[in-house]
Amino acid sequence: MTIAAFSTYMLALLMAAVTPGPAMFAVISTGVSRGIGPALACGLGIALSDMVLVSVVLAGLSVVAQTFGWLFLVIKYAGAAYLMFLGYCMWRAAAAPPAGAPVGQAGLSRALSLGAAIGFGNPKAILFHASLMPLILDVGGLDWFGIAAVLATVFVVNIGAMGGYALLSAASSRWFRTTGAVRAPNRVAGSAMIATGVVIAARS
Repeated sequence: MTIAAFSTYMLALLMAAVTPGPAMFAVISTGVSRGIGPALACGLGIALSDMVLVSVVLAGLSVVAQTFGWLFLVIKYAGAAYLMFLGYCMWRAAAAPPAGAPVGQAGLSRALSLGAAIGFGNPKAILFHASLMPLILDVGGLDWFGIAAVLATVFVVNIGAMGGYALLSAASSRWFRTTGAVRAPNRVAGSAMIATGVVIAARS
């Protein structure tokens, strides 16, 4: 694997990661409504799920994954329903939690699970990786070091992009609170999560 090919692959992944979509909106909504910790946990779930999908492609199991496409559909609709439920709860919340409020382990675990559900619930993600890697990398010639480098790149790019969105959303949440608009973060985040859930459920 040449440096040029590796750099091209990293750039392609970065462009895909920063493109607006359900993953981005989920991280932003979580950051606005719940703070930086849960938003980063959501982004971590997205990054880990993408690593699993890339591992499936590298193992040559993309055909098997397509055969069991019904499982991806179940995860997709479950994730979409969960997002819409969270959005409904956020919309009805009386006010955003106070800035600096501690986040429990259960809250971080839920955010991590949400990110993973969004990642696994995208039926096109595995096809994206299966079509992208052979175009740029010599997949058949990858040794264990090359495979580890690809997986590390997928993780770093995803966590970097989602982490950036998490930081921005958490900063905007603090701005809302300092201006006294305590209901606004929940209303904005709730609407975004409901819309994201609808997009996930509707896309083919």
